[in-house]
Amino acid sequence: MTAAAIRAELRKVVSTRLWWGLLIPVVALSSVINLFGGVFTAAFPEAGALPLLLGSLAYALGLTTVFAAVQGVVAAAGEHRHRTITTTYLTTRGRTQVLLAKMVVSAGVGAGYAAIAVLVGVLAGFVADPSASFPGAGPVLATAAIGLVVAALWGALGAALGTAVINQVGALVAVLLYLMVGELLLGALLGSSDSATVRAIASYLPGNAGEVAIYTIPAHEIAGPVTAPQVVEILAAVSAPPSWAVALLVLAAWTGAVGAVGALVGGHRDIT
Repeated sequence: MTAAAIRAELRKVVSTRLWWGLLIPVVALSSVINLFGGVFTAAFPEAGALPLLLGSLAYALGLTTVFAAVQGVVAAAGEHRHRTITTTYLTTRGRTQVLLAKMVVSAGVGAGYAAIAVLVGVLAGFVADPSASFPGAGPVLATAAIGLVVAALWGALGAALGTAVINQVGALVAVLLYLMVGELLLGALLGSSDSATVRAIASYLPGNAGEVAIYTIPAHEIAGPVTAPQVVEILAAVSAPPSWAVALLVLAAWTGAVGAVGALVGGHRDIT
């Protein structure tokens, strides 16, 4: 992967309306969700200013990852739909470089979405409760940093999926159905098992792993270290969740696996 390939992919992204079109609902959702977070903070001042807003911020970041994945899918699959992928491959040495550049740029866009969601969310929470003192920025920054990594990984995974499944509509429907419905059903199926080991597998599905990573620190701040795992289990609908660091590694492994499939399939696809 070269800097020139990354610059080329970046120009493709910024020259279309996709990135800012998806940014609009990210801003809207983060604003609304964290306005409610600020309202609840004001309604329950004995709970402290930070934790409740931290929970709404984590929820907004979880939704933002969906838009990051959508951007990656559409950006990659769209090249096949509009037949520009032939020129891209002919002007770049190696198809793997093209895929890696797409994944890097889509990861950057996803991280950008998360950063803006955090900024808008904190401002919205402050507007809802301007008297809040927000004691200690450490948990907010930690949650934001984890959210940025999760959104970046989902952006990269989306680009890899869009390369493997070149039908833009099919890839988009697949990722949305999986994140919104499929993983919930799969997690419920695993959770109904009598085996604790089988139930724990749900935590290692890609969507759940991202949510576990994002919710862990807010859960610790809101419920305390003893009760936090149970809170994460409820919020992410999993059993025996791992630490946020392990959850990030799991999502990174899924991203790498989908990237490998994209490289294998895309590398042997006829583009004529």
